[in-house]
Amino acid sequence: MTTSASGKAPTDDPVAAFFDELARRGYEPLLRKVSGRVRFDLVDGSNLEPRLVVIDKGKLTVTGDSAEAECTIRGELPVFKELVSGRRNFVAAVLRGALACQGDLELMFAIQRIFPAPPRGWDPTADTRSG
Repeated sequence: MTTSASGKAPTDDPVAAFFDELARRGYEPLLRKVSGRVRFDLVDGSNLEPRLVVIDKGKLTVTGDSAEAECTIRGELPVFKELVSGRRNFVAAVLRGALACQGDLELMFAIQRIFPAPPRGWDPTADTRSG
């Protein structure tokens, strides 16, 4: 049985799948000029699941380690689910307080590149308009 970056068996969790895919990818050309350690603290009720992404000029290593990082991004699991689906913008989530970021802001802006763009044809205002 294979395990995810968190050390647990894979699930249908889109956030776990996202970080597992980053680990399998191993290299991200959009981060080819970036080096540093970013820890994502995924909050699910009283549980905290860290994901440490180590970047070395685009080479990626992802673990479930809670080690120190130059940049720490913390948020509720539902926010991360929206991010990994492209249905929420990373920077907007930080500015609105849905994600808390500590540390190297330059690294925070660089890491946003790993999150997908919105799905084709998706209208973020569709749920808020009267019909």
